This record gives sequence, C-alpha cells and structure tokens, in this order.
Amino acid sequence: MADRRMVRAWVSGMLGAVVLSSPVVAQTKRAIPETTDDVRRIPIPPIDRSREPILVLTGGTLIDGRGGAPIANAVVVTQGDRILAAGPAASTPVPANAARTIDATGMFVMPGLIDLHIHFTQQRGPNMGAYSDSPAAAAIRGTALASQLVDAGITAARDVGTMDDVALRIKEAVDRGIIRGPRVMWSGRIISSTSGHGDEVTSTATGRQKPGLGGASHGNNGPWEWRAAVREQVRVLADWIKLGAPGDQEEIAAAIDEAHSLGVPVAIDSYGKYTDWAIAAGVDTLEHPLDMSDQAVPLMKKHGTAFVPTIGAFDNLLEGGYPTAGIPTGGFYHTHSRRFVIDQGDHLKRVAEAHRAGVPIGVGTDIPFENEVRYPDAYFRELDYLRQAGLSNADVLASATRVGATIMRMGDKLGTVEPGKIADLLVVGANPLADLKNLRQVRYVVADGKVVVAR
Repeated sequence: MADRRMVRAWVSGMLGAVVLSSPVVAQTKRAIPETTDDVRRIPIPPIDRSREPILVLTGGTLIDGRGGAPIANAVVVTQGDRILAAGPAASTPVPANAARTIDATGMFVMPGLIDLHIHFTQQRGPNMGAYSDSPAAAAIRGTALASQLVDAGITAARDVGTMDDVALRIKEAVDRGIIRGPRVMWSGRIISSTSGHGDEVTSTATGRQKPGLGGASHGNNGPWEWRAAVREQVRVLADWIKLGAPGDQEEIAAAIDEAHSLGVPVAIDSYGKYTDWAIAAGVDTLEHPLDMSDQAVPLMKKHGTAFVPTIGAFDNLLEGGYPTAGIPTGGFYHTHSRRFVIDQGDHLKRVAEAHRAGVPIGVGTDIPFENEVRYPDAYFRELDYLRQAGLSNADVLASATRVGATIMRMGDKLGTVEPGKIADLLVVGANPLADLKNLRQVRYVVADGKVVVAR
C-alpha cells in the first residue's frame, strides 16, 4: 500500500513538473492596465475618464516633440489628464461637447518642459543663513518654488535631494490640487559615505561650518549599509535614489544593484574615478560635469548613462557674481569632500563631447540659492549653455521635453504631444525652434489636463 502511494506521488509530481514547464500552459506576464503616474508605477484600479471635461486647443502650430516638422493650424484634444488627439485641423475633429476651447492661433503648442535637477528644500535668497531652518520652513520655500516652476511652463521636475519628506508632500499636494506646481519625482536623502557629499560638516557652497558640526552623521559605510540605505529610501516612497561621492567601488556598485533590483533608478553627484565606477556599475544619470576623466564619456555611451550637466549651477556671471548653486568661481573652497578646480570651459567641452557621442542629455538647474530671483531665468540660461555646447535649438527642445522624459523614466507618459500621453502642455507666443528665448513667452500652461496658467 505504501509503495502504491509513493508511486502515485511520484507520478503526480512528474505530471506537475510537465505542466509547469509546458510552453502551452506557462503564464505570460501581463501588463498592468493602470499605474501611478510616477517612476514607482504602483498598480491602481482602472480610471474611467469618459466623464471628465474635454479641453481643446485650436489654431496653433504644434511642435509635438517627436522630431517631425511643426504642424500648422493644429488641434489638440484632452480629456481629464490624458491627450485624446493631436494633429492637423483637417483630420482632427473638435468634439462638440468640449468644456473649454482655447484659440491658440499665432501661438506654438508643445510638451511641458522638464527640470531634472532641483532641490525644493534648500535655503535660498541673499539673506541665506540669517534665519534658522526646519522642515516647515523648507516646505514653505518649496511651495513657492513649485509655483514658480509651473509659471515658467515646467510641468515635471525631479528633486534630487530633500529635507525629510518635504518633496514627497509637495508631490502629493500637487497631485491633490492643493497647490500649483509641476509633477514631482523625488529621491529623498542623498546616500553617501561618512563625510561624503551629503554628510559634510561644511557647506559645499560657502565653506562655512554647519550648525552643531552638521549634527549626527548620516553616512553609510560598507556595501550592506549602502544597500540598507537604498531600501530605506524605497520604503519611504522615493521615486529615485541619489548617491553622492566619494564612496568605494563596492559601495557604489552595491547601491546601484540594490536600487535596480527594486525597480528604482539611480542618479549620482560624482567626480573623478567615482564617476567612472558608477557608470560601469550601471548608474542611470550622472549629475554635473565635475572633474570628469577622459574615460567618462565613452563609458557613458557604452553603458547607456544619461547626463544632466547643470552647467549654469557653476556660472559666476549671474547677479552678484555667484552661480545659481552659490559656489564661488574656481572651486569648492574649504570643503574636504570635493577638492578640485571648477572650470566652465571644461564643462562645456565635456557636454559637447557627450553630445557628439550620442549620450542622452537632459536639462537640470540645481538652484537652491536665490532662485526666487533667478528662477525661471536659470532654466533658460541652462538651455543657452547647451546651445553653446553644440546642441541645436531642436536638440535643446528635445532635451527639455522628450529626452528629459525618457531620462526621468517617464517617456511613455510625458515628453511628447500624442494620444495616450499625460496632458502636460505649454503654449508660447513665438516659435522656440527659431529662438529658444521665445520659451519665455508663456501664454498657457496645461498641467495634468488642467489650465494652470492663462495669460
């Protein structure tokens, strides 16, 4: 009897193995029909947009961001937060039940702009340091900056280092319609080694010691601590992981591997050999063109790394002689973690080299200081720097829209004007392909399907 039971069990196991391995019955992974509109892509119940209001833009010239010729006398139809149709008026009918129609005749319609490197919570202003800081103060500053961003036509932004959960709460407040602002992707606290960038006792901008010698260290030491730090950021809902150099090769590789295993992309603020190590380990974006080796750009091309150069952050030609990141010209003075020269000519050469090599280049400003004065000017100044590095006007617009969306890991939802994409639109008064300064002529901004700016 026992022998028969053993035989039956063996046969049952073998049949189960055959069924599980059969290509006929093996399950195929199905796409999740609806997810959150961020990098995390959390599954959500299907959304019925059929009763949402319809918005129509008519008569404008459409630069849809896909690389083709502009479309004169175009029609763009949105419903709720999605684009329904976009194309020539002759083949794109206007729905009879539109809730609002905007006559964009003589104007240019394009995707909303993207800033890939900002900090909502940093201190800013000419009196920086005169007032103590806190998460509440940071949230007030961040809310003001969010409004400035969307006023300039920037409908998506990536925060790459924030105080506590302030950037997350700004993201949620925009999603809920509590405040005006761009779509926010955030990366929480910068992960670095003890005394590395993000854990300094002195400010990288001023060289001054931080209050209380910077408080308790938040540095991480050894590959497993870097992995644990990544998990902690994912736990608190970060869309991106942000690393800071220096760190040893195993630490950097471990953090990147851990983030990717959890489906979260990684940015690094780096320099020298640490940059090369991060690129080889598969980092998704390199922030800044700092002290890059001759191997960096070829490595970026080989490994598919994107570049967010933030050239204007080191420009000392702005008001008062200080760059947007508050760093005096020449170098990071009195800062132990960053001891190298800053040269804008070298920065432009590296960006030009990356462009020639076909490395994806995005637009980022990195403007924690005085941005109530300099934003959005810093964004448009960054576009001009990309032109100086050899990008054409069309290239720059692509960096600010389609390429930026792809770098942000949102290329299937943002960056172009086509059916199915999120309805983030910018309407300007003159042709930006002819002159990038025309992007300053903001007439309308549509964010998440809602008209948030109308001039």
